[in-house]
Amino acid sequence: MSRIAEGPQPADLAEELARRSTAIATLVTMRDRAAVTIGDLGGVDEASREALRADLCWLAATGLLRREPHGSWDVIAATGAYRLSNMGRALADALNALAEGCRHRTSAPAIQRRDSIPR
Repeated sequence: MSRIAEGPQPADLAEELARRSTAIATLVTMRDRAAVTIGDLGGVDEASREALRADLCWLAATGLLRREPHGSWDVIAATGAYRLSNMGRALADALNALAEGCRHRTSAPAIQRRDSIPR
């Protein structure tokens, strides 16, 4: 099977996601929803709309996102519905589990070593 058919490689995906905060926010927003619109995803000013458009295109190109109705990705469809693919949902779930683990770790009390406890 070709690399294209297999989808993005995890290291490549993680590296690109690190540069795309809008894509991460989109995945998180879409995780618990069947579909979202552009209004659900934000993009109030011109710069944020452009970042959103670029990241939606990238998410679709990597197979993480789908849009209905289908059509050109040159323009954000204001009335379209965006949905996570199965792979996108799995990634969103993994990001959520990572975030939950970080929250749990930062709220857990520090463990003291036995030899550092005063007597």
